Amino acid sequence: MSLLITSSLERGWQIITVKGQVDSKTVNELRDYLEQEFTSAHPLGLELTEVPFMSSAGLRTLLTLYRQTQSSGVSLALIGLRPEIADTMKVTGFYQYFTVYETTVELPATA
Repeated sequence: MSLLITSSLERGWQIITVKGQVDSKTVNELRDYLEQEFTSAHPLGLELTEVPFMSSAGLRTLLTLYRQTQSSGVSLALIGLRPEIADTMKVTGFYQYFTVYETTVELPATA
């Protein structure tokens, strides 16, 4: 099974939308896409509304992305995070690193 990943620009944010399970079989696809598409020109929103499951490999990828955006001085937001994934992130301590929004409409406008 593969992921469907797209990128768009919305209200000054680079939005990367991920659809499908992020697990050991698909995480490299996500990592490769993020490496190719991430730009420090805009704040980054990772839209995860249609991600029903995320394994520990996916969580590590989010943490790596967090570190990358922090070192680049870029804002990072997770959008549409499912409660099950959010709960796992809270238990592991990862949740505290991220700003989370329900929808892209809630993202703060950029100048």
